[in-house]
Amino acid sequence: MSEEVLMEEHKDDGMPEYTSGHPNGLMTLFFSEMWERFCYYGMRTLLTLFLVKSLMKGDAQASLIYGAYTGLVYAAPILGGKMADRFLGYRFAVMLGAILMAIGEFIILGGTEHLLFVGMGALIIGNGYFKANISTIVGKLYKDNDPRRDSGFTIFYIGINIGALLATTVVAYVGETYGFKYGFGLAGLGMLAGLVIFYTGRHNYAASTGLEVTAEGRKKVLGPLNMIHLITIGSILLIPLCYLLIVNNHVLNYIFLGLFIYVAYSLISAGVKEDIVEKTKIWRDRMIALVLFMVINIVFWACFEQAGTSLTLFADRNVNREIFGWLMPASMTQFFNPFFIIVFGSIFSAMWVKLSKIGKNPNIPMKFAFGILQLGLGFLLTYVGYKMSDNNLVPLLILVFLYMLHTTGELFLSPIGLSMVTKLSPKKMAGTAMGAWFLSFAIANLLGGQIAALTGGGHGGDEEVDKSKFTLATTVEEALELNDESAKFEDWQAFYEVPESLGMKAKDKKDVEVPKNISYQKYFDIQDWINLRDKLKEGVTLKQWAETRVTKDTLKESTAWLNAEAWNTLKVKYASYIEADFKAKENAGISLGDWGYFNGGIEKLASDESLTLSQGLEEQKNIVQKSRLEKYVDIFTKIGFVLLIISLLIAILSKPLKKLMHGVE
Repeated sequence: MSEEVLMEEHKDDGMPEYTSGHPNGLMTLFFSEMWERFCYYGMRTLLTLFLVKSLMKGDAQASLIYGAYTGLVYAAPILGGKMADRFLGYRFAVMLGAILMAIGEFIILGGTEHLLFVGMGALIIGNGYFKANISTIVGKLYKDNDPRRDSGFTIFYIGINIGALLATTVVAYVGETYGFKYGFGLAGLGMLAGLVIFYTGRHNYAASTGLEVTAEGRKKVLGPLNMIHLITIGSILLIPLCYLLIVNNHVLNYIFLGLFIYVAYSLISAGVKEDIVEKTKIWRDRMIALVLFMVINIVFWACFEQAGTSLTLFADRNVNREIFGWLMPASMTQFFNPFFIIVFGSIFSAMWVKLSKIGKNPNIPMKFAFGILQLGLGFLLTYVGYKMSDNNLVPLLILVFLYMLHTTGELFLSPIGLSMVTKLSPKKMAGTAMGAWFLSFAIANLLGGQIAALTGGGHGGDEEVDKSKFTLATTVEEALELNDESAKFEDWQAFYEVPESLGMKAKDKKDVEVPKNISYQKYFDIQDWINLRDKLKEGVTLKQWAETRVTKDTLKESTAWLNAEAWNTLKVKYASYIEADFKAKENAGISLGDWGYFNGGIEKLASDESLTLSQGLEEQKNIVQKSRLEKYVDIFTKIGFVLLIISLLIAILSKPLKKLMHGVE
C-alpha cells in the first residue's frame, strides 16, 4: 500500500538497530492506526464494485469517481497537519478525524448515490486529520537520538499493512458475499474501534508533545466561538465541497495542475533564494531534482493504483478466481499487495543493508527506475495471461504474480520517499516540500482514475432524458417530489424484499432485493430484463425479441413513471422470476446483474434469423467477455511498455539526476 512510503521519514534504508522496551503508547497508536486503515481500505476495496454493481455506474464513470475520491484523500492531510500544528493539537485532530471517518462510513449505508458522496466527503476530511497527525504522535514518543525510534516506526507501520490486509480480506469477503452495506458497516465499526483504543489509551502517549489544543486554538475569535469551534464547523462545511468536487471531478484536473505548477515554481524559487543566502549552488538543483522525482512518483502511483479500479473489474470479469470449488470475491484479490508487503518488507530491508556493506546499493534514481520497471513487467504479465486464458478467463496465478511484481516495485520506491524529501530540502522549507510530496500522491490517484477510465465499458451510465424534468438517475423519492401530488415517499412500497418463508440466505438476498428508492435507470433495467425473461420463456428468435425491445426510453414526465399499478405489476413479475430461479437453483437464462453487463450490442446478432434468443444470449456473452478481455489486456500491455520506456529513460538520466542531488543518498 502506498502508505508504506510514509514510514521512511523516520528510518534509513537499512534494517534499524534497536533496543527492547518501547513506550506504552506505541501499541495504543499501533492498533488505532491499524483499525483506521481497516476502515479506509475496507471502503476503498469495495468502492468501484459498489459504484458499478449497485449504483449502475459505467466503468469509466466509476473509475473517475474513485480517482477523485482517493486524490482528495491524499490531498487532505496537507491541510489537516497544518491545522493540528497551529490550532487543534494532535490528539483532538486525530479524534476529530476518526469521528468524521466513522460517520462517513455509516452515512454510506443509506445506499444512495447522494449519501455515498456525502459519506466520501466525511471520509476525506476525517482522513486528513487522522492520517496527518497520528504518525507525528508516534515520532514524539521518542527523543531525537533515541535508538528505539526507527524500530518503533517499523512496528507502527506493520499496523498499516495488517489493517490493509484485514480490510482486503474480511471487508471484501463480507461486502461481496452478504452485501456492500455490511462491508461498509464493518469498516465503520473498525474506525470506532480505533477511536475507542486511541481515547481510552490516551494516558499511554501522554508524554508526547503537541497533544493539547494550542493557546491560539482556544482564543475566542467570533463571540463565544474559538478557533477549535470554527475549524470543527468549517470541517463539516467542507464535506459538501468534497461532494461537488467528486461529482464534478474534471475540475480537479485544473486545481491539481495549478497547484503542481505553483508548488514546483515555489520550491525552485525558494532553492534559488537559499543559494543566494548561503552563497552556494546546491539548493536550486536539489529542488529541481525534487520536482522531477515528484513527476516520477506520479507516474508510478497512477499506474499502481489501478488495483482498486481496472484491475478489480478485470478480476471480476476475466479472471478464473475459483480455488478448490470456492470462488474468491473479486475485491479480495487486492489483498495480494499488503500480503506481499508483509512477506517481502523485512527481506528488502535486510537486502539494502547487505548491498550497502558491499557497495552495491543502487542510488535513488536507479531505485526509482527499477521500481517502475517491475511495475511495467507486472502489467505485461496480463498478455501472458491472455495467451493462457480458457473460456476468456485468465488464470488467477497471473494476477498473483502481477501484484507480486507491483509490490516489489513499490518496495524499491517506498524506502526513499519522505526520507529523500527531508534530505533534499532546507529545514525551513521542510513543511512545503512535504506538502508537495503529498500532492504528488493526490495527483497520481486522480490520474489513476483517468487511466482506469480508458478500460471503461460494461453497463451503467446516467444518460439524460430531460434535464428540466428528471433523468435516468432520478430516484423514486426525487420523482415523487417533482410530481407534486398526493403520493408520499413514506407510503411507497419497496420494489422487492425476499419473503422469509423462501429460506434464502443473506448472501443471496443481496443480489436480488430491490429497495423502494431506486433510480429510473434501475427500474428501466428491470423492465428490460423481465421482457427478456418473458421472451426466453416463449422461445422466440433473437430477431423477434429485438424487434419488440425498447432500447431508448422516451419518457418525459416523472408522473408517467411512478404509476402504482404499473409498479406493482412489474414487481410481481420480478418476484416470480427471482423466486422460481431460487427454487430451481439456477437462472433460466441470465441474472439481472449479468444482463446489465452483457446486453450492449446484442441486436447486431439479430441478422441471423435462425438464432433463438437463448442461443443469441450465449453467443453475446462470449463476444462481450472476449472483447472486454482484449481491451483490458491491450490497455495493460500499453501501460507496461510505456513504464518500461520510462524506466529506461530514468536509468539513462540517473547520473545527471544524482548530480542535481549534490550528495543526497
